Amino acid sequence: MGDDRASSYQEGNVSVYRASAIGDCLTALVASSLGYDPARSPFSEKVMSNAAKEGNLHEQAIIDTLVDEHGWRIDSSQGVIEFQVIPRVIIRGHIDGKCRPKGKRLPRLLEAKTMSRDRFRKWMSLGDNATERLLTDEFESYAWQVSAYMHQLNMPAMYVVKNRDSGILDISEIARPLIPMADIEQKIIEAEMWRRREELPPCMASSGDKFFCSFPYLHNGEVGAEPEDEGEPVDDAMLGLIGVMAERYYELVEELKPLKPLDDERKTLGGRIVDAMGGKDGPKTVFPGEFRVTRGNGNSPYTNKITMVNELGVTVEEYDAALVKAKENRPYYFAKVTKPGDKK
Repeated sequence: MGDDRASSYQEGNVSVYRASAIGDCLTALVASSLGYDPARSPFSEKVMSNAAKEGNLHEQAIIDTLVDEHGWRIDSSQGVIEFQVIPRVIIRGHIDGKCRPKGKRLPRLLEAKTMSRDRFRKWMSLGDNATERLLTDEFESYAWQVSAYMHQLNMPAMYVVKNRDSGILDISEIARPLIPMADIEQKIIEAEMWRRREELPPCMASSGDKFFCSFPYLHNGEVGAEPEDEGEPVDDAMLGLIGVMAERYYELVEELKPLKPLDDERKTLGGRIVDAMGGKDGPKTVFPGEFRVTRGNGNSPYTNKITMVNELGVTVEEYDAALVKAKENRPYYFAKVTKPGDKK
């Protein structure tokens, strides 16, 4: 069953880090320990909530299929796995069970996951087996959890992923932990050091981490900042228009990898999308259909060096020395179109 507690929390004078969360970015782990309020977007919250509920519903069905159709022996009692990293700092988790597949003499750890149709398609596209897929950026967070269990139990694992829509099972054996125990311990110790200083580390999260993170506002700008004001809402008609443009924009991003000339059209569409969203005064993110459209921003510093040197009557060296004081940043905005789970 799922665990609704925070990714890391205090239990008396002991810091507890949940095994299912140790693959999260360091910023999220520390934020959870320090009591920051989770604030996922409505869309990502819905995705994560549905995934947790569906996972619980399908868990017994996976076990029944493995026993009835594959001839496995399974102890499905969810034992607690707990081990100390340093004094008063522990990792704690619940395994899905232990199993002995047909023809195997020794037991294995059983790790079961469920995925939506699209997520399962992504999973299958990233390698020939669970070992290869878990070492990609998209699914590496899962590798941390199963590796921690494998180190503690000193046994290989059977990794089973179910497509919730079709019922198809992908079954792989993982012979040895994918993440070294030293790396797991180092990450938890680093998180604990930040927690004890009551500070957050710099954000190093991947795009996947940011989408699934409970604290996305910590990845946007200064650490500890409040979630950005979402601006005036976009009406349904305009949202539909943005969706049409976003679909073409997304196609162009994919096509641009071998075809650079299409970049001009992509940039033009990006500007139109930002305009349709209301420019800098509109919402930062909208969700037209299957797309998530985000208004990014940046700065474009520019100073005409030749003009400055001639006007001021100074040498290039003197100009360069003064340039630091003369520079200004021009804000600009751009559209970023992705689908949930994309690695961008």
